Amino acid sequence: MIKVSIITPVFNSARFLPRLFESIKSQYGFEYEHILVDDCSSDNSLQIIRAYALNNFRVRVIASTENKGPVIARNLAIKVARGKYLAFLDADDYWLPDKLFVQTQFMETSSAFLSFTDYRSISEDGSLIGRRLCGPRAVGHGLHHMTRFIGCLTIMINREKCVDFMFPEISPAMRAEDFLAWSLLMLRHGPAQRCGHDLARYSVVRFSRSSNTLRSATSIWSVYRYVEKLSLLRALIYFSCYGIFTVLKRFWFRPRLNAIDVDGGLCRSYLIKDA
Repeated sequence: MIKVSIITPVFNSARFLPRLFESIKSQYGFEYEHILVDDCSSDNSLQIIRAYALNNFRVRVIASTENKGPVIARNLAIKVARGKYLAFLDADDYWLPDKLFVQTQFMETSSAFLSFTDYRSISEDGSLIGRRLCGPRAVGHGLHHMTRFIGCLTIMINREKCVDFMFPEISPAMRAEDFLAWSLLMLRHGPAQRCGHDLARYSVVRFSRSSNTLRSATSIWSVYRYVEKLSLLRALIYFSCYGIFTVLKRFWFRPRLNAIDVDGGLCRSYLIKDA
């Protein structure tokens, strides 16, 4: 039985793909599949992932004929996924070798429907690393709206408990669909559970979809008021807390430490020299 379906949307990510592949190949302890969805890349990303799939029976490739964004790409992968658990890893991020083993064990023993792990932000080339971002033991709907403890790259979902899970496809597209997805799951099933290990690395990439703070904030406000239809007072309270936490996260947890001092040999092997 396939234990975990790993889902990766790919768009013009050729230079990050070797690190991504090494990160996935380092995972151990169970059967997994890796579903890569190329979102109509204009570089040679599709050729790279197709060549990779030829030598790895666990890899499945989906090629989109037009660019529709990571939400549509992830949902295409979810529709064909066969694993008991879903995990999400963007092409420019990576996991530590024991990430999936530790988190699946946590999911099995805790009976959680949704779990997240601690993680650190890294610079685009992987040379600098931030402080460890740790959440509380559980994050419920309210706390989720006021903070940003949960990173998409740390999420694991139990599909037996969340049978019909898909990312909400908001039109027009926003930058907060993953935030809304976790929010809807919490409303239905309760708080997300923290697997308290430092297991993932989030790349702070220039000009990426998430790098525009103003657009991200506008998307969050739109989700609060027009999608979830929160009252103005509640939306203002949540948004104020979100703003404070976002500033703290960007400055206190930003990459500034020498990654080799923190991750040692792992960092050396994952450095991207031409970033």
